[in-house]
Amino acid sequence: MKCDFLLLFLWLSLAAAGDDNNNNNVDSTVAKFANVRIRRASIDVDSKAGNDAAAQHSIIDLPDCADLRKFCTHQASSDNLSMLECALSFSSSQLEALPDACQHALWLQQRQLQLPTWVEHTLLPNYCNAEQNKLQSCLNSVDLWGCLEDQRQQLPQSNTCQQQLRRAHASLGSDYANIGEFYTACGALVEQQKCGRMNVEHLPALLSQLGTVQCLMAQAQPIEANCKVAINAIELQRGMLELFRVCADDLSALCPQERAGTPGGYKCLVRHKNDPSLRTQCATQITLRDQQMGRDYRVSHGLAKACKDDIKQHHCRRGVSEDKQVRLAQILLCLETVSKNGTKLAPECLVELSDHRRMLMTDYQLSPELLNDCADDIPKFCAEQHKAQLVNGFTGTGGEIIHCLMEHVRARRAQHRVTSQCQRGLETLIKVSDAGEDWRVDPVLRRACKPVVDVACKDVEGGEARVMSCLMERIGTPVMRPECEQALLIIEYFVARDFKLDPQLYKHCRDDAIKYCRAKRQWDDVQDVQMDPERGPLILPCLHRMAYSEDKNQKLHNECFREVKRVMRQRAISVDLIPEVEDYCLSDLSLYCGENTKKGSEMECLQNRLEKLQPECKEVVTKYTEEEAANVELNPVIMAVCSEPMQQHCSDVLSSGNDNGNMMDCLIAHKNDPDLRKNLGCRAAIEHFQIISLKNYHFTTKFKEACRRYVTRHCTASATKNEVVACLSEVMRNDTIRGQRHQIPRECRQQVKAQLYQQRESISLDPKLANACQTELQKFCADQTGPGQALECLIQQTPRLGKACHHVVFMIKKSELGDSGTDYTLLSTCKDMVYKFCPDTESVKILDCLKKYKDDKSFDQRCHLVVVNRMIEQNTDYRFNPSLQSACGKNIDRYCSNIVASAQPNEELNGKVIKCLKEKFRQSKLDETCSQEMIKILQEQALNYKLNPVLQHFCKSEIQQLCQAPSEGDEHGQVEECLKTAFLKKQLINRECQLEVATLIAEDKADIQVDPILESACTVDLLRYCAKISSGNGRKLNCLRTLLRETPNSLELDCREKLKRRIEMFRNADDALAQPPEDMQQLVQQVVTSPARKFFLVILMSATGLVFLTGIFLGRATKRAMGLKNK
Repeated sequence: MKCDFLLLFLWLSLAAAGDDNNNNNVDSTVAKFANVRIRRASIDVDSKAGNDAAAQHSIIDLPDCADLRKFCTHQASSDNLSMLECALSFSSSQLEALPDACQHALWLQQRQLQLPTWVEHTLLPNYCNAEQNKLQSCLNSVDLWGCLEDQRQQLPQSNTCQQQLRRAHASLGSDYANIGEFYTACGALVEQQKCGRMNVEHLPALLSQLGTVQCLMAQAQPIEANCKVAINAIELQRGMLELFRVCADDLSALCPQERAGTPGGYKCLVRHKNDPSLRTQCATQITLRDQQMGRDYRVSHGLAKACKDDIKQHHCRRGVSEDKQVRLAQILLCLETVSKNGTKLAPECLVELSDHRRMLMTDYQLSPELLNDCADDIPKFCAEQHKAQLVNGFTGTGGEIIHCLMEHVRARRAQHRVTSQCQRGLETLIKVSDAGEDWRVDPVLRRACKPVVDVACKDVEGGEARVMSCLMERIGTPVMRPECEQALLIIEYFVARDFKLDPQLYKHCRDDAIKYCRAKRQWDDVQDVQMDPERGPLILPCLHRMAYSEDKNQKLHNECFREVKRVMRQRAISVDLIPEVEDYCLSDLSLYCGENTKKGSEMECLQNRLEKLQPECKEVVTKYTEEEAANVELNPVIMAVCSEPMQQHCSDVLSSGNDNGNMMDCLIAHKNDPDLRKNLGCRAAIEHFQIISLKNYHFTTKFKEACRRYVTRHCTASATKNEVVACLSEVMRNDTIRGQRHQIPRECRQQVKAQLYQQRESISLDPKLANACQTELQKFCADQTGPGQALECLIQQTPRLGKACHHVVFMIKKSELGDSGTDYTLLSTCKDMVYKFCPDTESVKILDCLKKYKDDKSFDQRCHLVVVNRMIEQNTDYRFNPSLQSACGKNIDRYCSNIVASAQPNEELNGKVIKCLKEKFRQSKLDETCSQEMIKILQEQALNYKLNPVLQHFCKSEIQQLCQAPSEGDEHGQVEECLKTAFLKKQLINRECQLEVATLIAEDKADIQVDPILESACTVDLLRYCAKISSGNGRKLNCLRTLLRETPNSLELDCREKLKRRIEMFRNADDALAQPPEDMQQLVQQVVTSPARKFFLVILMSATGLVFLTGIFLGRATKRAMGLKNK
């Protein structure tokens, strides 16, 4: 590290052009820093060399120094010190004229002055004998001549010793402290090669030894490492001297406040390197200096000086010998690592570190690796900027070539991307410059984003990427500028690929990353570059998975959890910032998503084309979409347009900090609220995600967690989420109908219902329905755009639907009517009524509950209409009525199996099975549970003819002509009563209608509950006289008929009149329903079931008796005739 000390004095020595006061300050500073080094040099000098030099002849006696006699006649003495004093006063031409041997002798004499041996054996005995005891102590001083100078100041001006000390100190030169290490490192070699040379050009500091160095370099003799270090330091200073010589006028014009030779002067020139007014010669010198600095950090004297101790303390040279060059990148990475790991660097070192990071991003030539790795890519992709540099010596405003290359790292098409070698070089540059930590490091980003920072991030504390984070949060907002966004995303592209480059994330998550994600402990571990999946584990995705791990033993620290959420939210704006997706999907992005440039649009594009993606890309997009579903903050579109609704409706989810799909569920639940209906952008974003989630049930977090096991068990053949939902729904429905224990647990059942509910709300969420009914939707339901309206329209148009559409609608009706919890229109329309009348009812039975209260005076009419329509649909097919299926399943199998067997799949039976059951109900053949269920159905049908599809079909014209049925809602049995009256009056012409009405009348005989109008009229009488009689088989009706026959006046007038009409209707109905028997069995059945069966029995017995008597009579007559014949 000896060269570090030498580099320290370059700037100070070059400042000799300044005023005397500054020089004095410089000298004092030099003295303070040089104490230790000078003493060490004095101790390390070979004593034998000193003694040999002392024994040399006088310089003036040397033949090669004859010119000294001619030019030094003014000297009072001819001793060696006097000759040295004389030579130091020579002009450059006089010194150059001295032979090399004489210059070497003078050089040796100047070197002697620094040696304690010369002071001890020459100076003190000859000139300071009286003061020897006082001065002797300085021989052991750290700074020999500093101590001697202090002692000299105390001696009288006329004192001989004082004068000799002054002469010797003046002959050392003001920069003697800088040269001590050169003497120590190269003195022996200089003596051996006789290369000592005087400072012909009168150069300052180490450059005074330039002639000596040039002589050494010209020799073939090997040079030791320590001497090489010292020589390199002089060569570096020579280049800097040349730079300031060439750039003197530029420095004055562009940096008038800076002085030549100072670190500030050099940095100012570098900042103006791209200034058009900078002369080409100066720009060339700066470029050359930059290249040298990239290869060896010691060229940057400011950095070498300010960070000298830190470099040494933290072993930043990593075992590289002092004579070897150490790349600037290595030193910067080392110092960055020290800082990132929590160790404080010297303040002046931090300043230099920041300056050099900016310089790296300004000029790519400061990075030899980049210069080499991107040699072919620069002219290929950045021809304009490269040409400007070659022609004009500058690149515009600084950093353009670097940004041009970085832009081509992100290119979608392979032919537009830089080579992988160049990409690695850029990654190293971003890491070395730590551009993700300070937005001001990158000149392009700084220029582009300063207006944004001044407005949106002016109050953000600098450091640790806080401003960068602020800028990322502003993407997509009005304050963000396109040029700033572009430059920002370019830098973030690289930051996203190494979690170490995000200071806040690294600071808070370093320990967790090491513990859970195999991250390395060292920040600058160049052997473990993690810029893409091919070169090691991506730490951030791992941390994100751990953030939501269900394992309590694998939890991130709270600070790390917050940082992971922040970073994932910010990076979701672009696929470029999601390396685990982008690196696998480059070809698909190029093929499908070239035009998608808006915030979050690329990911949406990939999600929309999920089925078409390459397998690897499809896998990573699927995985990311799962995470996006669980954490809505990863969806930049929803985060941008739904922030207010989330605050208003889902504040509890926000405050909990644990999404896990809850936020998306909340937004879906509220998307049809009045405020969200006005927020079209938010509704569109929510619906888009719902549509995306249809592609895979894993995209719905709650559903996935609750049902994954049962999907594997029951629905292995299902591909999309809709198919999975339909499969599980069918399993649930079958379990309900069979009355067996559910195979699907409650949590999964609720999720299935939730998905079905969402499908019913929008046709777009049911692709199967949308595809099957595309024509019908356009033809019948084009104007039905509200939530659930299109499906309701299709259901109302069922008779007019095509076969494919009809089949799909049938399955939807089967699902909705089987489980009211999936009926969007019912639940949304009847929300208040459910809360009022059925607050504790299970969702599956809400329709059954609402049926009971639909005629309540306070019942909402809109809800009433929906309930009635659902009841109408239920009566078209027994499969739409789970209660009927459960209660009458055995009876259907026993009596109506032929109807079920002949039915077309996924088509309504139009009430045929119910009609079959009604017939058996009249015959009292149904089980008790089935009979009770049929009574409910017949009661409802009696009050609303639309619930009887057979009656509605056969009596359509009669209803329109005779009964004037209301167009909507209930008519409280008026139509059925009208038809019965018309039947009684022989007004029904249509035979099928006559038979259907007669059937209704005959059904009334089975149980008075089936006839709600008669039951209502006779309620008092039933309670008074027939309360103890059980229902069924017409027993209560017979009770009333008996009362009418025996004590008619005991009945209420209304009951008596209606009962008389019913009895008359019964007789007419029996006649209408009577048909010739087709066989003996039907004949017997008709006789047995006939009300006049006793009469038939008497006639039969009479006929039988008559036949018997006739036989007897004829038998006797025959016998008599036979007897007469025989005679």
